Amino acid sequence: MASLTDITATRMALTTIDAVECCFPDRVVTVEERAVELELNAAQTHMFRRVQGLDRMHYDPGVNLLDLLLPAARKVLDQASAVRYLVFGQAYHGVPSMAATDTAEEIRRRLGLAHVTAFTLTEQNCAIPLTAIDVAGTLLRADGRPEAQALIVTGDKPRLREAQLVGNTCMVADGAAACLVSLDGPGAVVRSFATAGFGEFSDGMLMPPKQRQASALARPGNLLGVMEEAARRAGYTLDDMQIVIPTNPNTTYWTETVKDPVLRSKFFIGNVPRYSHCLGADVFINYATLRDDKCLTADRPAMFVSIGLGMTFSAMVFMPSSAAEAVQP
Repeated sequence: MASLTDITATRMALTTIDAVECCFPDRVVTVEERAVELELNAAQTHMFRRVQGLDRMHYDPGVNLLDLLLPAARKVLDQASAVRYLVFGQAYHGVPSMAATDTAEEIRRRLGLAHVTAFTLTEQNCAIPLTAIDVAGTLLRADGRPEAQALIVTGDKPRLREAQLVGNTCMVADGAAACLVSLDGPGAVVRSFATAGFGEFSDGMLMPPKQRQASALARPGNLLGVMEEAARRAGYTLDDMQIVIPTNPNTTYWTETVKDPVLRSKFFIGNVPRYSHCLGADVFINYATLRDDKCLTADRPAMFVSIGLGMTFSAMVFMPSSAAEAVQP
């Protein structure tokens, strides 16, 4: 049993992101091909390519949710040594999805993690991965075992066409990601987390037009407030961030949401034409791309940003680590 001193030391430990992996089905389609599948007209198809910035994406209706999720989870698990918790971040809720009430347990079973506590986090749509990191860190600090780790698995496959096409904003694609979280590990160090929900807009796609317009008008200020709060809690300002890693609804979404051109220039949107919007997995996919392309400078703060349908805003400041996969300055 851990001593009181050991437990106190564990509580002071910092959450670290020690591994991130993403996987996609082999099938790749163009915007035009996906538009045919979604029965879009020519004007909508043109809008998604020329205005929203989409080009291609991975999408395979023959791949089920577990087939989508498990490859990334296995890649991360190969780098783990003491997983105690498995968190499935379910992006969609309230609409038919391939996710079931026992999806987390089924992932646990298929990964052979018999003694791991598995559960699902939901209700925040695509803001869920940052909450999952925060929850994982809290669990690990309470666990009392300094070597304990948490495996986060994200991704979703909505069944309905209405959920595969988020208005005229997003074409939902197939992509999953997994993340290994520990305390004082070798990876990126989480410095702060801030989140805010605005319940008056919780109906998301079901909001009437006037309420939808009100949510769009409120979005820039709400996002900026959460980003500034996350930076403040970490002891920085937004000017200190080397890069901002957001979700991938489309390219114009961030142009409309981030009014400051200097701040907007820090947003990484290069994966929008490659992957479109992968529910719940975007920020991890984008992180993996920047890591693999050696675009993260060690020991300089960076920020994850995610907005979940229904107006949940989350921001997390982290410090890439030279001991992990970041490039030295």
